[in-house]
Amino acid sequence: MMRTLLTNWSFARVVRLVLALMFLVAGYSKGDAVAYFAAAFFGVQALLNLGCCGTSCTSVERVAAIEGEVTDVSYKEVH
Repeated sequence: MMRTLLTNWSFARVVRLVLALMFLVAGYSKGDAVAYFAAAFFGVQALLNLGCCGTSCTSVERVAAIEGEVTDVSYKEVH
């Protein structure tokens, strides 16, 4: 758990933490429950490194095809 909290801080994760802090300050100054909910939402996402769909929404690095590796694709019609 501590490793999740302390490692892999990307730009998006920092933005979520900043948003959580901003909503927390807004909720405290205005007494707004919706701002507290938004702060909790973004705070949990930032601290646990969750994205839009949990860990299933990670980006995949695409490997560029090297010339010579690309083969012809043949299609077969199925009835």
